[in-house]
Amino acid sequence: MPMTESGKCPKCDYRLDKVDVEYTVIRGYKTTYKGVNYVCPHCSAVLSVAIDPLAVKNQIVSDVLKALGRG
Repeated sequence: MPMTESGKCPKCDYRLDKVDVEYTVIRGYKTTYKGVNYVCPHCSAVLSVAIDPLAVKNQIVSDVLKALGRG
């Protein structure tokens, strides 16, 4: 994959000072995860896909509270 200038969309060359987030489902082996697509606000190209970090954080907090008998 060729190197592109940092901060630009690799598809449309738009200078990225922000990105849009779309929610998606990521399918893994025998499970699914809440995920996010990071998208160029100009051309809607998907720049990256990841497991939703806020969903992970909320699940960890919930699990810890449950383990402590508070949830």
